[in-house]
Amino acid sequence: MDIFFKNKKYFFDDIVKICDKNNLIIVDCLKDENMISVEEYNDGERGDCIFEFKRIGDDLFKLIWVDKINLRIFRNKLWI
Repeated sequence: MDIFFKNKKYFFDDIVKICDKNNLIIVDCLKDENMISVEEYNDGERGDCIFEFKRIGDDLFKLIWVDKINLRIFRNKLWI
């Protein structure tokens, strides 16, 4: 199960839709770091960062980092 793909460009709304579908949340770091991160939804609490996207345009982002360990843990939880 691939959620996001490296080197693919995503519009913000696309990231939101994918996150909603996969029970992930977006953490806004645009003002400080010009990026957003995606974490596992943890009943309103912040979880571990799984994906990071760098803003490359007004509403355009590129996946730049994946935490493979946290992604594997997240995937395993989906199959339980």
